[in-house]
Amino acid sequence: MNIFSKLRLVKEMHLQTTYVPKPDDWKQWSNNDIWLQLVEQVIVVGGSSPADKFASDPKLRKIVSYNRLSRIKDENRLKKDLHHVLRSIGARYCSKSLKKCRKTKALAHNFKVLRGWKGGPKALLGRISNLKGSNESKRKIKYVMKIFEFVKSKGARDFLMELGLVSDAIALDVRLQNVLKKVGIRIPKGLENNSKLYDNTERELLSKVCKPLKLTGVQFDRMIYQNYDEIKKIKFKKS
Repeated sequence: MNIFSKLRLVKEMHLQTTYVPKPDDWKQWSNNDIWLQLVEQVIVVGGSSPADKFASDPKLRKIVSYNRLSRIKDENRLKKDLHHVLRSIGARYCSKSLKKCRKTKALAHNFKVLRGWKGGPKALLGRISNLKGSNESKRKIKYVMKIFEFVKSKGARDFLMELGLVSDAIALDVRLQNVLKKVGIRIPKGLENNSKLYDNTERELLSKVCKPLKLTGVQFDRMIYQNYDEIKKIKFKKS
């Protein structure tokens, strides 16, 4: 089987059962939901298992909920709560020392950005959704990368796709790269630290893979991410 035959098989097997966020789905989200989605994007940098722990622990999620943190006026107290949660789930790049913890600093900064908007996270997303015109998706991605810390190429795309703010984008995480390798597509190394390389690779995949398959980037991305274990088990016929 060639590359497209393999990917068409994956599409036939899994697309119908894949959840794909609807355009502007963020309008149905609460400020807290949006904030916690951003928290998870910071947590997953370096490894996804801590984010799974965070998602399944309502007590920890409550500690860093948007409404609760909004009531804290002491920035050091806010950072202590963020740091406690990060340490509790074993997040990568979370130093035992609060002052040295890069992710605590990033989350405190990101929260400050969101709280600075009258109306909070939803108001900011309204601003992002109004970024129209040519290269609309890229403008939104670059904007998110600019204003938030510890949210790079993959994280910005994942955040915006999940909220229904972009569709022609791909979050090139390890799972997706593993599947692409399995079907015969090699992805260059060092994407996350090289935005230009990431943009070029994404553009190639969108035009040469997604378009022939009649899939948007978000359909392709979510199809592989949500069905990763099953796809890895597929034994493709040899050409």
